[in-house]
Amino acid sequence: MNRIKHYKTFKGGYKFVNFTGQPQDKLIELGAPKEVLIPLRQGFGNEVMPIVKVGDEVKAGQIIGRDDESISSPIHSSITGKVKEIIKKNYFRREVTFIVIEGDTSSEWLKLDISEKDWRLCTEEELEKKLYLSGVTRLGTCGIPTRYKSSIISPNEVEYLFVHGIGSEPYNILPKTLLSGKKLFHFIEGIQILKKILPKAKIYLCLSNKEKKLSEEIEKLTYDFDWFELALLEPKYPQGYDEMLVPTILGKSFPYGYSAANIGIISLNIRAILHVYEAIVENKPFIDRIIALSGPGFKENPHIKVRIGTPLQEIIKNYLVSETRVRVILNSLMTGHLLNDYSLPVDSTFSHIIAIPENTTRELFSFLRPGLHSYSYSNTFLTLKRFSKRPDTNIHGEERPCISCSWCEEVCPVGIIPHLLSKMVKKNMIDERLMKYGIFNCIGCNLCSFVCPSKIPLAKNIKDGQEKLIVHGCDRTQCILPYFDLKGLEEYRGIK
Repeated sequence: MNRIKHYKTFKGGYKFVNFTGQPQDKLIELGAPKEVLIPLRQGFGNEVMPIVKVGDEVKAGQIIGRDDESISSPIHSSITGKVKEIIKKNYFRREVTFIVIEGDTSSEWLKLDISEKDWRLCTEEELEKKLYLSGVTRLGTCGIPTRYKSSIISPNEVEYLFVHGIGSEPYNILPKTLLSGKKLFHFIEGIQILKKILPKAKIYLCLSNKEKKLSEEIEKLTYDFDWFELALLEPKYPQGYDEMLVPTILGKSFPYGYSAANIGIISLNIRAILHVYEAIVENKPFIDRIIALSGPGFKENPHIKVRIGTPLQEIIKNYLVSETRVRVILNSLMTGHLLNDYSLPVDSTFSHIIAIPENTTRELFSFLRPGLHSYSYSNTFLTLKRFSKRPDTNIHGEERPCISCSWCEEVCPVGIIPHLLSKMVKKNMIDERLMKYGIFNCIGCNLCSFVCPSKIPLAKNIKDGQEKLIVHGCDRTQCILPYFDLKGLEEYRGIK
């Protein structure tokens, strides 16, 4: 039975091609560092309580933070050593508790203290417990549902599981690196494990339509899975967002501002499925992460496997280009966090560390330059996609009045009119008209700001408008709740 289906793309969006500094098909394992800082809030869910104290000896794989009463997943020590201190630090605009552990650099880790029998012989409850205790349930946009409060919905409420590896960002982890050799078989087994835990779910594996060889291999391995479909999509940004996958694949509306789980859908990436396999089959707790070093600010661009809690400086110090200043960004060139403090550690949400050269030089008449190696949405003159593009931090121009070119409207994946909303916000027209024009439908992809030839920060202005509306007593619930029957709504609101 052929279970490969090609899906039409959504209106809008943008294809990023030929950015220099793409991740290489190369995986390096760093091993255990001398010291880690383990944040007690990682991935989906609330911060957990520390269950160790200063001076305690801990093993790699030992649970050091846990809270079974709130929506969360256990946190483990990623190295063997001694608890040095328990502190609070600002971590991506939140105050988070950290457990600092001095290690002995040994590579061993504790297996999960639970049955090692074949997962096919396990009950759903046994699998859910094992997955929860591994900490893997905090992965994904809304966690992996179990009976242990790891998500806002229960396993039986999941109607669809999306596993995505489309690669629509400017920089993407390579599926062939993650799924080389036996890893492909582990991946398929991980999907089968999740099917047993989520019995009512139909599973879609969403890949780029450019991944023909991988698609054919997966089709052969899943030929008899009547609950599985391989969905091939155009790798156009932001196709990897839940807000775009749901209407593209299911033809359903998305409750903007809420989560896929609120409509019975769980979304995970390829690495999450591999972590599921490791937890259930190899009894491995969630203690490490594969990260892609991307961008021309690095000397080379390998994938690196690191222990969670490893300080950023330990990962990038030998790879950063020393001849020029660089800006380091977390996960996405379009929407990622700026990384200024290299003492901050890696957690389970890290996927990419992107380094791009700083460029503050003012360019006279930049809009008239050939731009062979810079990106232009217009593709006019000589800014052709076939030339390699080297991103930097220069916006290559100054903010000017809107020229009503409608490029922002053309690329918007949710069909709003960014330049109109931006003008209304700038004129302080903060009323129900903003809601009428769909301001709360914005998914924050930043494409409008990217394509704007007048360099107007459209996405920022739209976000400012949303915040001002909320202050005035208007929020997205008025746009969403009358049209959707949302699941786990109170639990979702309860995530701090």
